[in-house]
Amino acid sequence: MRLTSRLGTLTLSVAVVAVACTSPGSSPTTDTQPASFTTLREVPTTSAPDTTSTTQARGTTTEPPAETTSTAPQLLEYAVVAEERARRLAIIDPASPCLDDGGTCDLAPILTIELPESPHNLTGIGSVVYATHPSAGSVSRVDIATGEILTVSVGIEPHDIEPSTTPGALFVADEAGRTLLTVDAETLEVIGAVDLPAEPHDLAITKDAVWVTLIGRSELARVSGNQIDLLTTGGSPHDLIVDQDGLIWFSNWDSDILNTFDPTAGRTAEAPAGVIEPHHFAIAPDGTVWVSDNGGSTIVGFAARPVTVEVGSVPHHIAFIGDTIVVAVSGTGQAILVQSENIVARSQLTTGLHGVAVVELAVK
Repeated sequence: MRLTSRLGTLTLSVAVVAVACTSPGSSPTTDTQPASFTTLREVPTTSAPDTTSTTQARGTTTEPPAETTSTAPQLLEYAVVAEERARRLAIIDPASPCLDDGGTCDLAPILTIELPESPHNLTGIGSVVYATHPSAGSVSRVDIATGEILTVSVGIEPHDIEPSTTPGALFVADEAGRTLLTVDAETLEVIGAVDLPAEPHDLAITKDAVWVTLIGRSELARVSGNQIDLLTTGGSPHDLIVDQDGLIWFSNWDSDILNTFDPTAGRTAEAPAGVIEPHHFAIAPDGTVWVSDNGGSTIVGFAARPVTVEVGSVPHHIAFIGDTIVVAVSGTGQAILVQSENIVARSQLTTGLHGVAVVELAVK
């Protein structure tokens, strides 16, 4: 089956699903199962070489053969949204032709992928998206380009997942296990663990540390290797992000207070007001910090002046693709695309949306 995309045509073809579930410490096993979804594949467009030959007579000249050309694949970014209740991922094209029509377009996902468990938090590396399944104690590795799915037991209750600064590895916050896990990005095998004093919830990665919020604690944990430093904030950190100046923004559990923490000075400040219950963060290319108002129906950007965009009830995670904001709105079951402070597209999915990630796919 074919569908029109940004650059020519993408092919949807049936793929084989590889699913593996293991107990902690054991090696994953792979079972081949009938495919339950289709996947994107690039369409080769390399032109055939000119095979016509010409005999050159003495004293005559011939034109040199025409050069063969090929179109190199382009890497295009797509949004992946976790449909938690539907147990699937929805892939959305943030540059769909419908966005050129003006106003707000109804944007259908170009692909949905069924998963063995409910996806919660997501992160993307290249064409691969990783999903945590807290209630099942597992993590899935989904290659959007090939359709391969690997699901492996990881810890007890994996909640957040983020790429490590070390290539080929990821960090996982295991809430019930009270550990920060390091897993192999290919096999999902646990290759490292650091015990924490409380349940870890959210992660933010910098070049020299992993910042962790701890459920029921006022401190932020800074983990460097096996060293753990607890820094008192005076708040109740829930979700967090590190901005371009090194300040740590964090929301507070069941609160309308949004804080910033200066790790150098060890000081906490209250961020500008404007949200009912701040939740998840993302940073725009221009450095603006955006937060979803989980207790309201907006996303808010904090720059020279706060910017509020009404997106619908219970917005969760936010991601940026260029200047386009993608918001997973749980209450309405819509993925919302925002450009220049205006909603440009709505993709109707299912209620209970949560994580958002960005993947790159090669398209010719």
